[in-house]
Amino acid sequence: MAQQFEYETRLTQPREEVFAWHQRPGALPRLTPPFGGGPDQVTEGPTDGIEPGSHVKLGVSVPGTFGTVHVPWTARHGDWDPPRYFTDRMERGPLGEWEHRHNFEETPEGGTLVRDQVTVRTLPRVAEKASGLSDKLMRGQLKRIFAYRERQLRGDLDFHDQHRGPRLRVAVGGASGLIGSQVCALLETGGHEVVRLERGGTTRDGVIGWDPEKGLLNPRDLAEIDVVLHLGGSSIATRFTRKNKEKILHSRVDSTALLVRAIGQVPERQRPRALVVGSAVGYHGTDRGDEILTEDQPPGAGFLAHVCAEWEKAAHGAEVFGVRVINVRTGLVLTPSGGLLRPQLPLMAAGLSGPLGGGRQWQSWIGIDDMAGAVAHLVLSEDASGPYHVAAPNPVRQKDFARIISGVLHRPAVVPTPIAGPRALLGKEATRETVAASHRVDVSKFLDTGYQFRHEGLRECAEHILGRAA
Repeated sequence: MAQQFEYETRLTQPREEVFAWHQRPGALPRLTPPFGGGPDQVTEGPTDGIEPGSHVKLGVSVPGTFGTVHVPWTARHGDWDPPRYFTDRMERGPLGEWEHRHNFEETPEGGTLVRDQVTVRTLPRVAEKASGLSDKLMRGQLKRIFAYRERQLRGDLDFHDQHRGPRLRVAVGGASGLIGSQVCALLETGGHEVVRLERGGTTRDGVIGWDPEKGLLNPRDLAEIDVVLHLGGSSIATRFTRKNKEKILHSRVDSTALLVRAIGQVPERQRPRALVVGSAVGYHGTDRGDEILTEDQPPGAGFLAHVCAEWEKAAHGAEVFGVRVINVRTGLVLTPSGGLLRPQLPLMAAGLSGPLGGGRQWQSWIGIDDMAGAVAHLVLSEDASGPYHVAAPNPVRQKDFARIISGVLHRPAVVPTPIAGPRALLGKEATRETVAASHRVDVSKFLDTGYQFRHEGLRECAEHILGRAA
């Protein structure tokens, strides 16, 4: 049985520009929702953009009897007529047959009407029952997915309108990470060239091979790069054993120092103009209570504060070579794909969430799309320099965080969560410095750069990333 679905998006940008956005690398990762119910991760490709014959492999989260099941999805692009339309068809996935036609029509005002037309021929009733994909559920999921895609497309096009300038070559360390992958995708949809630093790989088109542990990076590979962005580092979501702490510290400091040495060996005329390096609000230490924290304060106490201070110090070594250095002090990044939110969502969805450890600690949060936008904004800004707190302008206490996110899921948040749970998994020190830390940062310096947030409030951010926006 065939099911037809159509969704319209009206944009102010001209048709050629909107179609070109879809042609560029990064478009599919930017449009792929993180909340399940459809393709929620790109695992391979696209092999040749949206041109006929190009194929892409994705992962699909399908609700099942015993929880979410991840099913592979392979799509291949069919006929196209730039800038009027292109098509793709599912070759392998949870549905019997899926065809998606993307239409781009000029509006009388000079903008674009994007008309997405989806035809789904579902599997037999037995398979439909097993997957839980009834016609009603499928239509609801498609509406959530395309509403999310509309917000992403509109936000990205507006971002690129605000950052019109020369196209840059940006070398990115940590390009496959939670934040780095979205930063790369956003830069690429703006027409910038991203060259990924790949550990243990070989230098080739679009890739710079390096090995930070062995101190291997050819300075020639950084010649003619405009900006170097480094977001890599070992995960802090672990017990702070001596071995793990050494790995967390050295994975950041040593790799940054290697980049600085290589930059210094690039001839001045070919040298990158800026080095943008990650950091975190953990720079300020663990429990700062209700204190409002600014960038000019000295580092706080604790292991992560020491890591951030040493990381930033290593990056500033590039200043002796005339390179601008920017430190991105990241807040708590929100996405159901990873980070702080992912392990909490099952409890929240079950109505078993509530204040953690009393709930009075401040959480300086930021949505994944504003995180990607903020980093890209600093990469593209010609006068940004020094440390920046990169978080939404409205931090919340942890008890309010739990209440708001649970409210978006239409669940209560009244069950107190003892700190003993995280402590059993992470240990006392890591729990104190991550889960139980209190950071109330001031973001005035970053706002002064002109960045325009997509989501300043936690509720609107949660509604977007969880696919619950009206």
